Amino acid sequence: MIRAANIKDLESVKLLVEELEEQVFDFEVFRGIFDRNLQDKNVHYFVAEVDSSVVGFMSLFESTPLHHCYKIAELQELIINHKYRGLHIGEAFIKVAFELGVINNWTQIELSSHMKRLKAHSFYMRNGLTRRHFKFVKTLK
Repeated sequence: MIRAANIKDLESVKLLVEELEEQVFDFEVFRGIFDRNLQDKNVHYFVAEVDSSVVGFMSLFESTPLHHCYKIAELQELIINHKYRGLHIGEAFIKVAFELGVINNWTQIELSSHMKRLKAHSFYMRNGLTRRHFKFVKTLK
C-alpha cells in the first residue's frame, strides 16, 4: 500500500535513505529536514507498507524553473528495501507520481540516478521515463 508519509515514518524513511545513499546521516539533521519538507506544499513524500512495515520511500519536489516556464517535479528519492524488491512496489510509486503530476498539472517529472545504478536505469525506462540529460556534479564539502 502506498500512502502519504508522516512524521511517524521518520526512522523508517531514514533507514531507507541511508540504504539508498550507502551512508549514515545525523538523526537530528535528518529529522529537521524531514519535518520541514513534510510542511512544504511543494514536497510530496510517500511510503510503501507491507504488513504494516514501511518498506519503500519516494519523494517528489515541485518547482517552476524558468527554463521550463511550467510546473515540473523532480523525483529525488525512490528506494525499496532490498528484501522487498520485485514486488512491483516501485511501479506503484511511479504510478502515484504520474497521477499526482496530472492532478497538479506538471509538464514533466524528471530524476537523476547515479551512473552505477544500472538496474534502476532499466526500471525507469521500463516505466515510461526516457534518458535525455547528463547531470554534472562538483562536490563542495
